Amino acid sequence: MKRTLGFLSAGLMLAASAQAAHLSLIVTGMFDGPLTGGVPKVVELFAVEDIPDLGKWAIGAANNGGGTDGAETILSGSASAGDFLYVVDGGFDTFAAYFGFTPDLIFDGSFDTGGGAAAINGDDAIEVFFDNDMDGDFATSVVGDVFGDINVDGTGQPWDHLDGWAYRNDFTSATDPDNDPTTPSPFVLSDWSFSGVDANDGKTENTGANAFPIGSFTPIPEPAAAGLALVSLAAVAARGRRG
Repeated sequence: MKRTLGFLSAGLMLAASAQAAHLSLIVTGMFDGPLTGGVPKVVELFAVEDIPDLGKWAIGAANNGGGTDGAETILSGSASAGDFLYVVDGGFDTFAAYFGFTPDLIFDGSFDTGGGAAAINGDDAIEVFFDNDMDGDFATSVVGDVFGDINVDGTGQPWDHLDGWAYRNDFTSATDPDNDPTTPSPFVLSDWSFSGVDANDGKTENTGANAFPIGSFTPIPEPAAAGLALVSLAAVAARGRRG
């Protein structure tokens, strides 16, 4: 019984923990398209909680291991918890033709017109920026989630997905292990699955083997839901004591 109560106590502590503001928007997918010009290129994001003002968020690509390029594509509008957002290069029509739908939250991340946050290949890293002082100036922003290593060219690295994709595993998220919002969440390779290099060569739509699992991420349950589950477990434990 002590082991059960210990598990419940640890679970309640976990359920009570709040999501840090700079980790409310995370990267869940990366796609390097097989069409001419390597399009569509896609960064998929996920809103862990309600985000009333997406203008406090921006995305930046760190190309070829050259380190941060800062915030490149600033988002806009709002998102609800559970929403997927897409920053794309190659045009919205190309995205819709390849994936078969047009999302509500889609942003131009092309190099020429959208800042370049999605002008990436499978060997580039991505940073998610949060305007922590909320002054509209990302010069003093903090980095929340990161995909890849901004100081390493991903060619030949385990996270390389040239002409393929990378996708976040269910029930994982960005973390703040040092409890310091000025440092990014570490990139954890085991939190991701990969298609492999050249996995989508020759495709003209997102079907068949090695299709990008777009919009399929399942997050860690909300604290309230986790709390209800733990209460149920506590009731079971109590009945066990009475028996």
